Amino acid sequence: MTGYRFLFGSALVSLIVLLACGGAATPSELIIGTWDAEMMGETLCVEFLSDGTVRPEGEEMQRYIVIEGESTMLQFVDMNTDVVYVELELVFNGENQCTLSGERMTATLNRVE
Repeated sequence: MTGYRFLFGSALVSLIVLLACGGAATPSELIIGTWDAEMMGETLCVEFLSDGTVRPEGEEMQRYIVIEGESTMLQFVDMNTDVVYVELELVFNGENQCTLSGERMTATLNRVE
């Protein structure tokens, strides 16, 4: 009986901590915001919006889709069709930096405060 009480107590404490902290943000939540994207010595400002659109500086608006699984993938999609322009692996290095890689390229994104 004591083992069950300990197990129940541990589970209850874990649930309280999880609810208090709000849980960890998902990649879909973390990507939202304005970023400086550094690639091949150049920097481009990119804004990811919560409605699934992305505004690269000096380019037309696009859609993006975050696919979460064993690895997180970020797809850039045409606004009017479901054509995927590029699919890149998305890796967060904390909340304020991430890396996009694939298609023989790598870009480091730093959040703009």
